Amino acid sequence: MHFEPLILKTAHPFGISYGTSIETRNVLVTVHYGDYEGVGEAAPAAYHNETEQTVFAVLGMWDDLDLLGDDPFAIAEIMSRIDHATAGNCSAKAAIEMALHDLVGKICEQPTFKMLGLSNLSTPVTDFTIGIDNLDVVEKKTREAVKAKYKILKVKQGTDYDREIIERVRKIAPETPIRVDANGAWTPKQAIEMAYFLAEQGVEFIEQPLPKYAHADDFRFVRERSPLPIFADESVCRAHDVVRLAGAVDGVVVKLAKTGGLLEALKVIHTARAHSMQIMFGCMIESSIGVTAAAHLSGLVDHLDLDGALLLAEDPYQGAEYQDGYLKLPTRPGLGVVPRKSAPVKKEKAAQSAAKD
Repeated sequence: MHFEPLILKTAHPFGISYGTSIETRNVLVTVHYGDYEGVGEAAPAAYHNETEQTVFAVLGMWDDLDLLGDDPFAIAEIMSRIDHATAGNCSAKAAIEMALHDLVGKICEQPTFKMLGLSNLSTPVTDFTIGIDNLDVVEKKTREAVKAKYKILKVKQGTDYDREIIERVRKIAPETPIRVDANGAWTPKQAIEMAYFLAEQGVEFIEQPLPKYAHADDFRFVRERSPLPIFADESVCRAHDVVRLAGAVDGVVVKLAKTGGLLEALKVIHTARAHSMQIMFGCMIESSIGVTAAAHLSGLVDHLDLDGALLLAEDPYQGAEYQDGYLKLPTRPGLGVVPRKSAPVKKEKAAQSAAKD
């Protein structure tokens, strides 16, 4: 296993309720077996207790413990060993599992979705996110999104001018379907009040209106009084979180950086289905490595929020391609991602040895 920084810049400053950034420091993971190489991407988030430094630390520890073993097809067993070695650190785990799925797909000369038996499934349209900014920039971003013909917009909330943001977006895109993501910024009372306003604005649903660690009863309180469906994102990482919020929310958001990989993502999806919940597959700010890995499961969900690579100033990898609202999966073996020649990966190799030291 080898790992190094993967530094990504967004086309615009990207703002959510947790803060605003223009640079994301992800980690590129490669796993080798003979002449084959698999790639994965860790997208750590501080609000999930991960940083670039923690990813380097656990990857170095797992490498030293030789937790990968010698059978690349034993993905479930490998991930079980890693889970037992270290709790949390889901984006680091996801990067390893992505790389393993990529590796075995290349060995078998089949794309990951075929290896998982997911051929011929229809997929939802993916949305495009309008991050928090001042109102003029929100309007500018919306104009650009409309010009680019994005079919659905997701609008970030978590300011003292949330209603004005929605009104500016609706001014430019009066007919475009809109979803709203508060990233845990509201109290139950605020969430209910905003839900009625957002319903009047034709919003489809609200994502994570309450803080990450809000009690299930608080989500249930909002859901019972909201005219719009309520989805949980930060509050749902693994399958047991779905069970905890069953009956308290209408849907859940799955992300590989939260589940720790595709296998646990499948468990989250099936658990949500068993509880009659809707499912959206989302992502962090990621290159086409992470986005494409998620897209291989997109035929199993109701909604897609896989725009992480679309938000970048330059995507260093080519994978799932955006076509008229849909992400078209590559048919190359494994994840199907390849370096984009026009956008070399920015690396800082010295950071790996420093982090392991």
